[in-house]
Amino acid sequence: MKFLRNFLLLGATFFVACSLTTSENNMAPPLVDGHIEEYAKLGVEPILLDPDVHLYFYQDDHYVWIAYDYNEGSWGTLDMEIESPNLDGPLNLHISAQIGEWPINNPELAPDGPESDRWWNARGWYANEVWANGMDRSGDEPRYKFKNAGARELQLSKARFGKGEWKIKMRINAVVDKEGNRSAINFPNDGSTYSLTAG
Repeated sequence: MKFLRNFLLLGATFFVACSLTTSENNMAPPLVDGHIEEYAKLGVEPILLDPDVHLYFYQDDHYVWIAYDYNEGSWGTLDMEIESPNLDGPLNLHISAQIGEWPINNPELAPDGPESDRWWNARGWYANEVWANGMDRSGDEPRYKFKNAGARELQLSKARFGKGEWKIKMRINAVVDKEGNRSAINFPNDGSTYSLTAG
């Protein structure tokens, strides 16, 4: 009888542990995959940048996520200036078909073309870039084809950027509105910086 009671108790404990794990998995942090439905499930209220562009910020103990959507046909590439406690000076984080970072005060360290070895130097952050999607061989010279996700996402490590105040300025490029007009969106739109407290 004692064995049965212990067996049932152990089974109940295992069930509770599994339930807690499942519950935690339902509230897992975002995955940087270009799909941003999980931000609403996590209770994030978007910042409206444009009628069709919503900006999301989310963080846990280790990372900060930044995400935004855009209309189909947009590229939604990004240049983001960031100042934070662990950085020696402000950085530009760039996301297009390639990603990279460089000090804003030393623009000569930016990649000087698409073949530059200065791309892919992201440290402590990552984003979903515009994907290379095969080759177009219909012309005289083959050209890369590109495919884009419906949203852009970044994940930044607090170990790299530090806890405390982060000052952020974003320029989202090649955003197409419903009439087909292409423009850039600045956030904040008055030239100031957005202050985010990384806790």
